Amino acid sequence: MLNVPGAKYVWISGKIVEWENASIHVSSSAFLYGAGVFEGIRAYKSSNGNELNVFQLDGHVKRLFESGKAHRMYPSFTEKEIVEVCVNLLSDHKFKEDSYLRPLIYPGDHLQLLGGVPPGEICVFTFPFLSRNEKVQNGVKLGVSAWRKIPGDALPPRIKTCGNYVNSRLARSQMKTAGFDDALMLTKGGTISEGTGSNLFIVKNGALVTPDVTSDILEGITRNSIIEFAQNDLGLTVQERKVARSELFACDEAFQCGTVAEIMPVNSVDHINIGDGKPGEITRKLQEYFFKIVRGEISKYRHWLTPVYGKK
Repeated sequence: MLNVPGAKYVWISGKIVEWENASIHVSSSAFLYGAGVFEGIRAYKSSNGNELNVFQLDGHVKRLFESGKAHRMYPSFTEKEIVEVCVNLLSDHKFKEDSYLRPLIYPGDHLQLLGGVPPGEICVFTFPFLSRNEKVQNGVKLGVSAWRKIPGDALPPRIKTCGNYVNSRLARSQMKTAGFDDALMLTKGGTISEGTGSNLFIVKNGALVTPDVTSDILEGITRNSIIEFAQNDLGLTVQERKVARSELFACDEAFQCGTVAEIMPVNSVDHINIGDGKPGEITRKLQEYFFKIVRGEISKYRHWLTPVYGKK
């Protein structure tokens, strides 16, 4: 039995199931072919310690259903109902600390790769998941993987399919074996795409630059949030465009971002320091503002937060 401290229940298509009894059959197409779609979502304890808020819950659930639609999987639940399930599951666990949610839509058929259109099953589970303080504070070292990012005309990254991440596992495994913390992946055309589970920004002459949506990236919700508050609140210029690999070695700062990465400084790529090899000033400023947002300190972004205990 997989033991995840704090995890007690899983919600599966309308039923609450004990964690140790939450399973699917080995003949499920979701298991055999990686045909499910998923989201990773964070809930954060507020600065005052009295609240737990889910960050960008509506946007994540909307993207989940869009991914399911692309696979023609239509669960018998609405987006609004799944938002409520996520909140209630956190509440049922009585979590008050930083936590993680994982909703999945998966095919309800068995032994079918090219069969008819399967019904869409759906489940949600959660567990405590603290902010990655050490790496967020100290930064990471990355290597550029020999494994290229799967092109969008093969497995579109906009569709958050479970099977897409086999590509990421190969790249990450290669770079971890080589002594790096994680991998960066290139497009087939040789430009920067993204990390194995996060988007990338570089900082050059005070401006943010990030690979655009034609660079085979997942159009990350954290990424889009950063673009919005960086421009509107911090007065930073943001460029979304193709990014050459060589730009990594001439930039002033770099960071990864995503649900798990949050805003994580990149200190080096391929053993070449980014800037002075330490987290940069603009990265620190973005980090500070991001954590104020997710912990409920910035009132104009309260609409990005869904409270678990109480109302907005």
